[in-house]
Amino acid sequence: MNINREKVMNLLKPAMNVIIVAAVGTVMFRLGIAYQNNKNKETKIENPYAHAFSPEEISIAVNESNELIMIERATGDYIVYSDQIGQTIFGMYANRIHQEATNASK
Repeated sequence: MNINREKVMNLLKPAMNVIIVAAVGTVMFRLGIAYQNNKNKETKIENPYAHAFSPEEISIAVNESNELIMIERATGDYIVYSDQIGQTIFGMYANRIHQEATNASK
């Protein structure tokens, strides 16, 4: 029986294709598992801006630098906003209070 290079290559090509596809599939599956495990391990960072405060929950003040300070009444924690943000939020808050006062007097 004569075995030459051409016969060996003809037999190995389909086998190599199957090996490559299986290897890529295995790597992708493992990558997905690693991503899922890493995603589950991530710590949740608490965003102080995620909760909308009601007037009963906070006190609002503006310091001498026009920075807005929102103080949580229950815990005493506070958030300091920059002067521009402080002026905008304080203006919105003051406008709402003014609207409530004018509506109450009608």
